Amino acid sequence: MRITPALAIALAVALTGCGSDAKKFVDADAAEPPPDVAETLPDLEPEADVPDDAPDAPPSDCGNGTLEGWEECDDGNTDPGDGCAPDCTIELPPHCGDCDVDYDELEQCDDCNNEPGDGCSPTCQRERPSTCGDGVLDIDMGEQCDDGNTDSGDSCSSTCQFETVGEECGNSTRDPGERCDDGNLVNGDNCNPTCNLTNTCDGFVGSQGSQGLVDGAASVARIGGFGTLAVDDTYLYYADSSNYVIRRIEISTATIETIAGDATTPTSGYVDDPVGANARFMGTGAITTDGHTLWVAGYRRIRAVDLTPPYAVTTVAGSGAQGDDDGFGLSAEFDDLRGLTYLNGIVYLVDGTAATVRSFDPVSTEVVTLAGQPYITGQTDGVGSAARFISPRYVASDNSGMLYVADTNGNKIRAFNTMTNEVTTFAGDGTVGYADGTGTAALIHRPRGMTSDGTSVYWVEFNQHTIRQGIFSNQRVSTLAGTHCGGTDPCAGGYALGVGTSALFDGPFAIAFHFPSNSLYVVDSANYLIRRCY
Repeated sequence: MRITPALAIALAVALTGCGSDAKKFVDADAAEPPPDVAETLPDLEPEADVPDDAPDAPPSDCGNGTLEGWEECDDGNTDPGDGCAPDCTIELPPHCGDCDVDYDELEQCDDCNNEPGDGCSPTCQRERPSTCGDGVLDIDMGEQCDDGNTDSGDSCSSTCQFETVGEECGNSTRDPGERCDDGNLVNGDNCNPTCNLTNTCDGFVGSQGSQGLVDGAASVARIGGFGTLAVDDTYLYYADSSNYVIRRIEISTATIETIAGDATTPTSGYVDDPVGANARFMGTGAITTDGHTLWVAGYRRIRAVDLTPPYAVTTVAGSGAQGDDDGFGLSAEFDDLRGLTYLNGIVYLVDGTAATVRSFDPVSTEVVTLAGQPYITGQTDGVGSAARFISPRYVASDNSGMLYVADTNGNKIRAFNTMTNEVTTFAGDGTVGYADGTGTAALIHRPRGMTSDGTSVYWVEFNQHTIRQGIFSNQRVSTLAGTHCGGTDPCAGGYALGVGTSALFDGPFAIAFHFPSNSLYVVDSANYLIRRCY
């Protein structure tokens, strides 16, 4: 035990203050008079309560961008106020624990407390999953990425989250984590305003203008056009709603195969089966995955596709009856399931016609309405049932505890806090139109499919034929790719490979971000293609 000066004084006072009883006790057990108290105490020189191996000052390599020794972080500099202190210890964001994810303060999450061990650290960083660093993306463990290590500064953080990009964007220097830097923050050119995409949009799967149901590689394959996307490290999952099937694309080879539904002839229906090929689908509105199960929304039900062959299909929630009743499993009711996203063990969904945000627990099978009032529409921000939507149709998670909702007919992007059930407006003022800008100064035109790279939310605008980007830290909305018509209808689409606004789309419907290839994948519906923008 280390005896501090305060403890020494306390001991001395205690011994001298015991009076005659203490003196008698000592005399009875000692042949010699007791020594002076000061002689029995150890050296009382104050000592700092620090680890035995801690240096007296920050190591000389603090700020080199590599996590070493006792460093808690190393962001490549020794500047204060950026989340990593000059001595390479983590700085506590000033608003950590207030339930709001403050991206501009480098928070990765905010679960309303500063307690460790609950997935969100006391400094509002995602805590490292036990599987982080094994090179396998474990979405169900909370990983956004896994590059086979737990190093920071390589775009995938030490806790297997997407690292914040764009802080140094626009300085004409390609900093760590940046794919490009053209010296400006303009979007639609050859580098986006977070410097992680060159905005180059080419083909990926399918043949332009040729609709069909053909499995195979790249341009040999044929797709139905309309459909939604989900992604893991290896595969892009495509609910081909025009062909009533679930398909899987191996991203490294651009090879597509049908894993559930009739792979030869478009056949609609509602059939569960232990063998995916024998199952039947109709009205597939959205899909999401935890890497093991693919959840499919359609026919007023949520169905689970086991991603291990033979791809068994099972209904897990929804009676098929039109309604808005919460409940467990098949007792729950849905009306118009349009969007699904997976976060921390829960499948979140939006019910477009009922104008609500709801959740499904895959373990308990419980369905709960979280925000909005069924069939009462509006654009009111608020908590839970006090909030209003016009027609929420698509949703994306950034893994922080926040969801982003495309309120399609409301011409807004809304934010939903899964910790507090609060709904706020991220972008748009509700006026149909098209204008880049910040927050409500931007005009949004019937937004559709959405995805996130942890720094921004991306969505497609079907009728304006564009991909747009909204940056979390400043709510700045800009056009990443495609040419729009200023918000007017009708707006003719087109087809062209190219960079940024020189690329042309015709009815982009869904979008997904893939970390290993650092790419956006887009369903270009009227061109019957899945495109890649990187």
